[in-house]
Amino acid sequence: MPNRIDRHIIRFFLVVLIQVYILNNVLFYNIINPYIYIYFILLLPFQLPKAIQTILGFIIGISIDFFTGSLAIHTISSTFLGYFRPYILKLFAPFDGYDTNSAPTLQFYDLSWWIKYSLTATFLHHSILFISETFHFANLGMTFIKVVVSTILTTFLMTLLQYFFHKSKS
Repeated sequence: MPNRIDRHIIRFFLVVLIQVYILNNVLFYNIINPYIYIYFILLLPFQLPKAIQTILGFIIGISIDFFTGSLAIHTISSTFLGYFRPYILKLFAPFDGYDTNSAPTLQFYDLSWWIKYSLTATFLHHSILFISETFHFANLGMTFIKVVVSTILTTFLMTLLQYFFHKSKS
């Protein structure tokens, strides 16, 4: 069963630990920083109410902010992602809708669906994150570059995680 709560709890702690102790120490050219903690939000069950997704986005964001000492930028962006995730899923929903016995993984959906879904969600999250971080539009070009490049790297890493932990549909 793809939506067991113990898997989500373990995933929560793993992505927070990986983000805080490994990936926050990875910074390429002072621009690229992968934020895979949003993988937790992306893999939440389809039928989970929007309020719960928003609360879980808040909890994971505040956890990252607590461990990194950042001033609520992760809380803001991951809460935003938790709130808008149902709308993103609706954008890419199959014609007959999502099966409640499935999960948003390559095990149940193809690579094209995963890339569109994760890329859109990651771009939305990173846009809010980096705009909150700079909190002004003076370096909008550099902020946009950070959003795009970090989105690509984060999506790539989350796709690799999909291949490692979820057997492909095909």
